[in-house]
Amino acid sequence: MNPTTPRLAALDFGRGLAVFLMMLVHTLWMYADKTTQSESLLGYAIHFIGKGTPSFLLIMGMSFMLSQRQSLGSALKRGVLILTFAFGMNLLKFVVPISVFGTMPQAFIEAYGWSAPLNFSQLLYLTLTGDILQLAGVSLFLLALIRHYIRNKYLILLLAVTILSVSREVSGYRPGIEGLDYLSDLFFSASYQIYFPVFPWISFILFGMFMGIIIKEQGGNPASLYKSLPWASALTLIVGGGLCYLNFDYHFGNFFHLGPGGVIYLLGINLALLWIIQQIVKSGMTHWGIDLLYYCSERVTSMYIIQWVLICWGMGIIGFQSLDALATVAMMPVVVILSLAVQKALDWAVTFGTSQRLARE
Repeated sequence: MNPTTPRLAALDFGRGLAVFLMMLVHTLWMYADKTTQSESLLGYAIHFIGKGTPSFLLIMGMSFMLSQRQSLGSALKRGVLILTFAFGMNLLKFVVPISVFGTMPQAFIEAYGWSAPLNFSQLLYLTLTGDILQLAGVSLFLLALIRHYIRNKYLILLLAVTILSVSREVSGYRPGIEGLDYLSDLFFSASYQIYFPVFPWISFILFGMFMGIIIKEQGGNPASLYKSLPWASALTLIVGGGLCYLNFDYHFGNFFHLGPGGVIYLLGINLALLWIIQQIVKSGMTHWGIDLLYYCSERVTSMYIIQWVLICWGMGIIGFQSLDALATVAMMPVVVILSLAVQKALDWAVTFGTSQRLARE
C-alpha cells in the first residue's frame, strides 16, 4: 500500500505511526499496574512515546490545509461526524461493558471514587469524557472558520502563540451555568473528564496549518520546510525546556493540561519526530511494517475507536491496571493484532455490502 501523494508521504506515515503508538500507550494506561507505569523502564519509555501525540495534531493541521475539500460546509459536516463518533466511542468503551455486559472491573469504577451500580449522572459523566476525538471534532468547527476567514499564515501562527500563552490562565474556567459548564470544559478544562481541552491543544493544529500553508506556497513540495525542522525543533526545545525548568508546575503541570512552556517543549519534540519520519520516507525504505502504517493512516478514526473499545472490553478479562511489566509487554501485540483483525473484518463487511448493493442495482 502506498500513500496517495508521494511528496507528502511523511504525513501518511506519521499519522499511521501515531495510531500504532497510541495502542501501546493505551495498553499501558489501562492494563499496567501503578509500579509498572511509574517506576519501570517500560513505563518511562511508553510515557515518552506518548509525548508524540502532538504529531498527530500537527499532521491534522497540515492535512487540513492541503485537503482538496476546502469548503466551509464540508469541514463543519466533518466536525459533526467526528463528534458523533467520539461520543459513540464513549458509549461502547464505558456504558456497554458497565450496563450491558456487567464486565467492567470494580477497580476501574473505584478509581472514580464510585461504587456499582452506577447512576445515570455517573454514566453520563463517562459518556461525556473528552478524548482526542472530541478535541478534533470541536476544533474542526473553529478551523473551518479560521481557514475561511484568515488567509495570512502569520496571523494563524500568531493565533497559535496567543492560545498557548493564555491557556494556563484560563484553565479551569467555568461560567457556573448548567450545560454551558460542560461546553466550557471542552475548551478550558483542568479536570480529567476532558483530557484534551481545546486550550492549549488546538495550538498544535494551528502550527500544522501554518506549515501546511508554507507547503502550498511551495507548490505542494515540502522539501524546504522539512529542511528547517531541525532548527525550529532546537529553538522550541530550548525555549520550552527553559520555561519548564524555571517553573515546571506552571508550564508543564501534567501532560493533558499544559502551560505555554510545555506546549513549546512538546512542539520541539514533535517537529524533530516529523523530520525523522521524513528522512525514513525519503530513504525509499520498503517494509511490510511501513505498509501497515499507511494502512492505519487511511483508517485513523476507525482504528482509534476499535483499539479503545477492545482495550476497555478486555478489562473484563484482564482487569484494570493489574499487569506487571512483562505481562503488559505481552499484551501490546495482542491489542495491535486484535485491532487490525477487527479493522480488516470491517473492511471486508463494507466491501461485501457495497458489492451486494451494486449487484442488486
